[in-house]
This record gives sequence, C-alpha cells and structure tokens, in this order.
Amino acid sequence: MSEITFLDRLHSEDVDTRRVALTEIDENLDIVRIEELLPLLRDEDPAIRRLTLQVLEEIGDVAAIPSILELTTDSDRDVAETAKASLREFRTAYAIDPLIAGIAHKNPEARAAAIHGLRDLRSAKAIPALETAADDASKTVRREALVALAHLQNPAVLPILRRGLQDSESDVRRIAVGAVSFFSGTDADLLRITTDSDWQVRREAAIALRRVPGKPTVNALLALLSDSHWEVIKVAIASLGTLQAPVTARILPFISHEIADIRIASATALGESGEPEAEAALKKLLADPDTGVSKAAARALERL
Repeated sequence: MSEITFLDRLHSEDVDTRRVALTEIDENLDIVRIEELLPLLRDEDPAIRRLTLQVLEEIGDVAAIPSILELTTDSDRDVAETAKASLREFRTAYAIDPLIAGIAHKNPEARAAAIHGLRDLRSAKAIPALETAADDASKTVRREALVALAHLQNPAVLPILRRGLQDSESDVRRIAVGAVSFFSGTDADLLRITTDSDWQVRREAAIALRRVPGKPTVNALLALLSDSHWEVIKVAIASLGTLQAPVTARILPFISHEIADIRIASATALGESGEPEAEAALKKLLADPDTGVSKAAARALERL
C-alpha cells in the first residue's frame, strides 16, 4: 500500500473507509505523522474520534496532549472517557508541561482531566498550578488537585491539603482527610474533623485515625459510637479494634445491633482487644443467624 493511498483513505469522505484505515494504522505508523491524525479528532463520527484517540495514545507523542484535552469535554460520553484515559497514559516527563498548561483550560472537566493526568507523574513542578486548582470554582477540580498533591508525598503541600479540610463541599473535605492522614503531625487535624457536619467525612476521619494511636484518638472514636449514621459507628468500632483499645465494655452493646455489619465489626474488634471479658459475648455470637457474624465471632475467639 502506498503512502498516498493510505492517507487518502484516512481522510476519505466515506466514514467506513476512514474507520477501516484507522484500524489498519499499526501497519502504517512509519508514514503517518500526528499532524495527519489531529484533524480526525474533529471528525463528525464519534467512532472516528475515539479510534484516533487510541492511535495517538499508542504513538505517545506529547504534542497531541492539547488536542486530546479538548475531547475530554466531547458530547459523546465514550469519546470523552477515552480522551481522559488517554491522558493518563502519557507517563513521561515530557507530558508535564502540556498537562500543567491544561490546568488553565476554560472548561472545568478538562482542567480536572489534566490534573488527573499529572497525578502519577508526581512532579513538584506542578505544585503552583495545583495550588491554584485547589481553590478552583469547581469542586471536581479542587478534589482532583488535592489527590494529585497528596501523590507528591511532599511536606510542602500539607498547608494546601489542610485548607481542603475547610472546603465548603463535603466531597472535597473527605478527600482532604485521606490526603492529610499520610503526613505526620496531623493528629489534631484528624481529631477536629471527627465532628464534621457530613457523616462521610466523619467516617473518613475514623478510618484515618487508625494510624494515630493514643488516648485522644480513642476518646474521639468512642464519641463516634453515638453517631447518627451506622456507617460511622461501624468504622469507629473497627478502628478501635485495629488500635487494640481496651474498650470492650463500650463495644459489647453493639453485638446485638440490628445491622449485621456492626455486629461483625464488633466481633472483630473484641477479638483484637485481647480482653478476656469479650469471650462470653463472642461465644454468644457464634449462634448469630447471620453467617458473616458467626464466622467473625469464631475468628475473634481464635485470637483471644
């Protein structure tokens, strides 16, 4: 097949001909420049746009990133998702600059996609742009910025992550809790957030406190046993167990809770406590009608 013939097919007026040419492009990569492919990202056919994205991803030329970024907001969902996935495959330092530039895109979905693409590159060069993004009007962009900053594992970003704990959106605060928890010296931050107005944030705080042994942590987790959401109570019990806190008396009332998940968490925590007074309660749970509970009780008794 000659170069002219193949390129003519690639830009044929017939959509099926264009599609077939794209599927055969592996055999012609040596004669195709990305300049020949970029116009196809504006093709009227969504399948053509999606196939072109896949080819550009395979070629891996970072010069295509700005054009790919435009398709993250495509009207066709499959095309948009393919574009977002493609950006995450540019795992080279040469992709850092065009992705940082993408954080300034006018569309928040594109900004979020650019930040997601930067996540695994872990470049300190992106910190200034990510700090700006952490204050973006879009909660999706703010959330992605916090995740990308956390991936850097750089103490310099901790003040930015801490600001996220005060975000007006609970989704962002929840991400901030997980991000902050991986840094030392954040015990007080995590303890404060256990009283957040959103139950999912409180649950995330209860999970994070598993890494923070000590009396203040135990007291905060015990307070969460009175939470209005059972999901928070379940995690608080589990965290108390992980910390092997000697609080059997406070957990015992939950072995008869109507929700099986809480009974399972209670059995597991009692087993991890190592306290002899837990034995009778665990033996009682062996007869629980829920098999998950009875199995958890049996495992807990083995640990006592």
